[in-house]
Amino acid sequence: MNNTAQLDEAGLVRLEDFLRAEQRPPECMVLDELDGFLTALICTPEAMPEEEWLAEVWGGVAPGFAEAAEEREIVALIQALRQSIEEELRDSDIFEPMWFVALDDDDNEVVEPEGWCAGFMRATQLRTAYWDAIFESDEKYLWLAPIIAFAVYQLPESAGDPMLAQLGTDMDLRDEFIEAIPRAVQDIFKDSSK
Repeated sequence: MNNTAQLDEAGLVRLEDFLRAEQRPPECMVLDELDGFLTALICTPEAMPEEEWLAEVWGGVAPGFAEAAEEREIVALIQALRQSIEEELRDSDIFEPMWFVALDDDDNEVVEPEGWCAGFMRATQLRTAYWDAIFESDEKYLWLAPIIAFAVYQLPESAGDPMLAQLGTDMDLRDEFIEAIPRAVQDIFKDSSK
């Protein structure tokens, strides 16, 4: 399928609205999670059929397109987002993940990378050979450490880990981990491109 969708602000809003619509399956990714997921797919050296990874985006259940034209439109927007991420990783010195940004009680913007990191980690489960080698490397594992931490620290099974618990309360630690992720992703991308 040719990528004819424009990934401008209107395209991103359309994609986000579709993904967040009430009739979508509960496991369907939202935009920040999709951005992390696509980033990890791009960093995975082994190619994957589009049907396989799109099924993961939808959460394993058809997302309920209104008609075939809507399906073509949404898939083209996802392809455009993937292409945009790949171009940024390949051609730019700076990588900017599409974090979810919330407002605190004083209307200050607060970056919430948890969804993006969860999406990234979901993609690592689709082709484990490359990612297992990173998990098993002392040096390369450090690239994934902040991504893994944000992906799992709110899970009940992580409740006993004191360092993970700090991510919810220690803003300096959160900021340190958030700042580490873009460079880590660039390192992973370069490693996967060798």
